[in-house]
Amino acid sequence: MTGTTHANDTTALLVATVAPVAKSKPTTIREFERALRELGYSQRESASIAKNGFKAVSNVDAEELSELADLIAQNTSLLKDFK
Repeated sequence: MTGTTHANDTTALLVATVAPVAKSKPTTIREFERALRELGYSQRESASIAKNGFKAVSNVDAEELSELADLIAQNTSLLKDFK
């Protein structure tokens, strides 16, 4: 019987450590932002997502890429004029 009790205790311990603790939904924007930061988003990304939705994160990247593309185009035209 002792072996059985030990096996049950071990199984219960494994289930407790593997199973995530049930959390309630965030009720405020700050709680939502905190939850996003716990998932790995930066503070800036969390605030932007909470305010504008997940599209806000991809728009930031698209804007940065657009600016970079404009700079590349300007530099390319300068190099062509230099010849």
